[in-house]
Amino acid sequence: MSIDLHDGNRRLPPYPTMPHQVFKRPISPAQSSDSQSDAGDDDPNKSTFFPPIDVAPAQWISKIHLLSSRSPQIQDSPASKLPPEILIHVFKNLHSTKDLHSCLFVSRTWCECSVELIWHKPAISRLHTFIKIMSIISKQDQTFTYARFIRRLNFVAVGRELTSSLFSRLCMCTRLERLTLVGCSAITDEALEIVLLACPNLVAIDLTGVIEATDRAITALARTCERLQGINLGGCRAITSEGVFALAKHCNLLRRVKLSFIEAINDEAVSALAQSCPYLLEIDLNGCRHVTDLGVRDLWIHSKYMREMRLAHCSNLTDAAFPSSVKEIIPPSGVNPFAQSTQPPPTADPEDLPPLVLNRSFDHLRMLDLTSCAKITDEAIEGIVSNCPKIRNLVVAKCSLLSDAAVESLCKLGKHLHYLHLGHITSITDRSVSQLARSCTRLKYIDLASVYSSFTASCTICC
Repeated sequence: MSIDLHDGNRRLPPYPTMPHQVFKRPISPAQSSDSQSDAGDDDPNKSTFFPPIDVAPAQWISKIHLLSSRSPQIQDSPASKLPPEILIHVFKNLHSTKDLHSCLFVSRTWCECSVELIWHKPAISRLHTFIKIMSIISKQDQTFTYARFIRRLNFVAVGRELTSSLFSRLCMCTRLERLTLVGCSAITDEALEIVLLACPNLVAIDLTGVIEATDRAITALARTCERLQGINLGGCRAITSEGVFALAKHCNLLRRVKLSFIEAINDEAVSALAQSCPYLLEIDLNGCRHVTDLGVRDLWIHSKYMREMRLAHCSNLTDAAFPSSVKEIIPPSGVNPFAQSTQPPPTADPEDLPPLVLNRSFDHLRMLDLTSCAKITDEAIEGIVSNCPKIRNLVVAKCSLLSDAAVESLCKLGKHLHYLHLGHITSITDRSVSQLARSCTRLKYIDLASVYSSFTASCTICC
């Protein structure tokens, strides 16, 4: 392939289709309170745990850069003398893909500094686009090693069309850092393993709806990608606790783990994550019906940085799964008041668990979802509020044993509470809701669906 950057018929290194404004400054998850998706997560080059990667221009693999330039004026221009580090920093702030594309024509130095940014996150809007990308990076006469430039790939728009044979070709992208495969149900476990073994730099992966994924692929991922920080396995029902144990053993830097509706997950797997991954910020156990008080207690004991905890439809949880209000425990003289913070043995009967007393508050916790945890009572809510004073979003819908006492406890959250879901709790009355409206002055949303009491006065106060 021959390319002349200065003649009249200019031809450029091939580049993928790019969305507009993809080069915005990344937002660190350490500063974000919204972790609904990993798609817009932090740049791993600015990670909390790793030093920045050296910035360098792309390296030519063809001999085009050895040709003499026909434009000495370009070589002598001030722009041509800028260090590559500065050029790359400037190009990262270009919001228009068209502008970035134009930088390829200026000079060879500018081409070297901009081509990698164009390939950093190619937009795959349809399967044909992905096939074109694969054909380019598979060529023998490439101008650059394009496969090494690809850091992020999102296949949401392709979904079921992505086959295992096509997906397996991604093993050439050895520097891949983020991979989103939501809804790619046609990918087999074998193809997934082949690609994951070739991508040791992965820091985030979303396998939601990849129903063929098993413990084999997750174990390969865990052993290969020790820098992994985020994983979403929602709906991957073939995965068991074995895969989670592998993640806990090898990926100690995990911060976001989503295991929703994986029914094979048990307390031992949750405890392993809590004990081995001290930087956990978010965990999603929605629909994990075999998780009981024992596993959740370990999360409270070990995950001191936790920000979001989703435990919806974990129907076996009781008050013993949550921290107790400090005033409830009055230890006898000479006894360590925090001795009960250690986890009971796995064989302990959940009904005989002592109250969980913590020696610190969970000031980082912002979101807690307890939908349909029908066994918890007002005491659990009081303990949660006492230990998590800055919760913004609390969901206790269908927790039918709660009453006005729970709502009165929530009043202590004051200005910190913004979203509250109390649907289908029939014991709540107008009195507690009125008190809530007066106490939580920054409340933006409240759900009182199917609550049968009259709320005329309280609704007036809320408005």
